[in-house]
Amino acid sequence: MLKRIKTSWGTHTFTISLLRLWLGITWVYAGWYKATDPQFLTPNTSGYIGTQLANYQLNSPISFLLRHMVEHAGIVGLFVMLSEFAIGFATLTGFMLVYAALGGLFMSATLWLSASWSVKPYFLGSDTAYIVMWAVLLGSIFKSSRKLKLPNFTDRREVISLASIAGLSILGVVVGKVFTRKAQSNLQSQASSNSSKAIAKVSDIPVGKAIQIQDAQGAPAYIFRTKAGVFAYSAICTHQGCTVNFNSGNSHFQCPCHGAEFDPSNGAKVLAGPAPSPLAKIKISVQGNNIFLA
Repeated sequence: MLKRIKTSWGTHTFTISLLRLWLGITWVYAGWYKATDPQFLTPNTSGYIGTQLANYQLNSPISFLLRHMVEHAGIVGLFVMLSEFAIGFATLTGFMLVYAALGGLFMSATLWLSASWSVKPYFLGSDTAYIVMWAVLLGSIFKSSRKLKLPNFTDRREVISLASIAGLSILGVVVGKVFTRKAQSNLQSQASSNSSKAIAKVSDIPVGKAIQIQDAQGAPAYIFRTKAGVFAYSAICTHQGCTVNFNSGNSHFQCPCHGAEFDPSNGAKVLAGPAPSPLAKIKISVQGNNIFLA
């Protein structure tokens, strides 16, 4: 195994080896970062993969695919973590390197079309740069081999190598969950900073209408005004994390994914659909005409 890894690295120039090292370490770290994130697989949190996918689909050209991913967000999140570990470990060891590069290229392109699609100008987003890096690595591999070698599952060494990559990927996810990191310490200070600034004016919100805001963690939310006052709710559907829309016709919040409907004039109570509970309330305070995050 070690001999194969050494041989793999010996086939590349210094610059390609440096590129491969960077990509491998980065992809392993990406998997580890998600595995240790306490919110990534936890529904109804701002860092939940379902919440992220729901936000991406608002502006993404592949929103039709993301919409289906939201429905199975937990499985998608676990698959992403395992894939990032597998691509990273395969890139570092050299086993099935061409498939690792293809996987990295596909993942980077998907992230560009979703997570960083709205980043303007394009060079401020890193995903386009990673597309080029994986493409360069792929070009170098094909230049040296000139053919795509399929894995030979009758070869015991091939099977052991594949099992090792899979095992390391699973181990990375499991160990990451053991060492789950705490919520970032700057969230509280960030919330304090946000709460010191008015997020809206009461006079700008007609009775029975809502405006979209962001909560202290940057997740989508709404402020809704009634004759009794103003109320704020998370825009994250309590079913599977899609972002709800405000229907100005009936003054209800509606989920575009599975049809859940909420009544903001009655504590965002569930009116229809599969949502198990009302939308989460967000604390706000009103001082004169100004609305602040509490």
